[in-house]
Amino acid sequence: MKKLLKITVVIILLLLIFFLGTFKYRQYKANGVSIPKNATSLVKLNIDEIYKSIAANLISNPGYYFKSDTNKTTKPKVEDFDHGLKIPASIYLYTLKNQPKTAFFSRFEIKELDRFEHFLLSTLKLQVVKSGKNGNYSKSKTGNIAVYYNTKYAAIAISTEVIKFELILKNVLNQKDFIEVGKSNFDLVKNSTEHVAFADGEHFGTLNFGKGTINLTDEFVSKSIIPAAKPVYRKFNNESAISFWVNADFKRTAKQTLILKNTSLERDSIAKYYQRYLDFEWVNTTQQIDSIITYDYNDDFEKVEKVTLQKRDVPNFVLNISADAIGLKKYLSSRSIINLDSGIVNKSVFPLYNVFVGGDNERLVLSTSKGSKVGDSTESSNNFFALKVNFLKLNKQINHPLFTRYTKNLALLEVNGNKQENGKIKVDGRLAFVNKDINSLYQLLKGF
Repeated sequence: MKKLLKITVVIILLLLIFFLGTFKYRQYKANGVSIPKNATSLVKLNIDEIYKSIAANLISNPGYYFKSDTNKTTKPKVEDFDHGLKIPASIYLYTLKNQPKTAFFSRFEIKELDRFEHFLLSTLKLQVVKSGKNGNYSKSKTGNIAVYYNTKYAAIAISTEVIKFELILKNVLNQKDFIEVGKSNFDLVKNSTEHVAFADGEHFGTLNFGKGTINLTDEFVSKSIIPAAKPVYRKFNNESAISFWVNADFKRTAKQTLILKNTSLERDSIAKYYQRYLDFEWVNTTQQIDSIITYDYNDDFEKVEKVTLQKRDVPNFVLNISADAIGLKKYLSSRSIINLDSGIVNKSVFPLYNVFVGGDNERLVLSTSKGSKVGDSTESSNNFFALKVNFLKLNKQINHPLFTRYTKNLALLEVNGNKQENGKIKVDGRLAFVNKDINSLYQLLKGF
C-alpha cells in the first residue's frame, strides 16, 4: 500500500512538473515576440494565467460550472469559435504612431488556413477586399475590423475609427521595422505576470480576474493633478448608492473649451474659482413636480393647451464644490448654465430633472432637492480621491431592465487614488461581484 502511495505521489509530482514546465516554456516563447519600433502603447493578455485561474476555480466549484452549462437552452456551436489560429501563452496588442489611438494591432500564426478563412467569413462576417499571392485583405462592413494574411500569418486591426489599414497591416504581417519586445521600452509589460498589463510611456496598469472580484491598478505621472498634502473628505450618508470626492488642485493648461449644447465653458475660467475640493453623492430618490402639457378642444372646436402637475421620483443627488461661489455662479450665469433668478440649472444643459443651485460664499451646491445642505463633518485620508458605487442600492434606485441587465451580478466598485513618494499617482480599483466564489471573468462572459 505504501509503495502504491509513493508511486502515486511521484506520478502527480511528475505531471505537475511537466505542466509547469510546459506553461513556463510557452510563456518564454510568447515573450520572445517582436513588436513595431513605432509602437506607442502595449497590452499583454496573459492567456495561460487566465486559463489557470479559471481552471483552479472550476476544480473548487465544479457544481456551478457544470450546472451553468446544462442550464443553457441554446449552446453555441464549437465550430463557430474554431478560428484556426495558434494562440500563444500571451497575446500582445499595440497602438502605432500616426494611427488612431483606439486602433489596436497584432500578429498571429495561422494553424490551419481553411479554418481561419472560414472563421473570417462565417463568424466575423468579413468581406474579402483584395486577394493575391502575397496576401489577402479582408475587412468588416463598417471597416473597423481588418485582416491582412498569407498562408502562415495574419495581421489584425481592431479600431473604433474607420481608416484604410491595408498598408500598415501589410507591414505588421511582414514585421517591417520590428524589435523584440524585451529590447523595447515596454519591459514592465513583458515581465508582468498579471492577467492584463498595459503601458503607454506614461501609464503602467494591470488587471486581474480573481474569485468574485476584478482588481486593477494604474500608476502614472500627472502633469496637471496636484494632490492635497493632507487630504480630507466630507463624510457621506451611509445610504449612498454613489459617492465620489477629490481633494486636489489642477494646473492651468493650454486653453480648453467644454462644449455644452448651445453654450461653452473655459476650463481656466472654472479653475480660477475652484478651491481644491469637490464631491458627489447619490442618496435614494426625491420627488419633483413636472408640468405635463396636453391638448384638447373647447366647445368652439379650438385647440387649447392643458397643463397638469405630476409628481415623479428622481435621483436625489448632490454635487458640492468648494469655490469662490459668488464668482463661479456669475460666470456660470453668463454662460447660460444656471439661472440666478430661478436658481435652477438651465434645462437646455440638463433636461432630465430640475437641478437647484444652492450653497454659500464658499461652496456651490447643485442638487435635485431644493435647499439641499451638505454636512461639515470631515475625515482625513491617505487618498486624495475615491469613488464608491454600491450596485445593490443603485439597481434598486434605477430599476430599469436595460441597466440592471448588465449590473445585476455586480455588488460594489471602489476606486482610490494616492500620491506616491516618487511623485507618481497610483490608482487602485476593485469591482466585487454578488457571487464571491466564482471567477469574475467567467461571470462577466456568462452575463453577456
